[in-house]
Amino acid sequence: MYQVKIKNQLLEVKDDMSILQSARKKLVKLPYGCANGGCGMCKVKVVRGEYELKKCSKGALNDVEREKGYILSCKAFPRSDMELQLME
Repeated sequence: MYQVKIKNQLLEVKDDMSILQSARKKLVKLPYGCANGGCGMCKVKVVRGEYELKKCSKGALNDVEREKGYILSCKAFPRSDMELQLME
């Protein structure tokens, strides 16, 4: 289990759950649309930490955004404690 800091809250995320799944389960409000990697509404920036990013649409998260540290919370699984920043 990992600690993910987002919106000045700490969220515990199990190895087999995405960041968005955990947030929804713990009633932490994060923006999302399809929750399946297709729309990009759950895009966040990784401030620190390691993660595994599952397959998602290039339209929702392109290569330039990936290089800048952006992820989709619906398709990201922490592999260390993390800190995330919401999109403005």
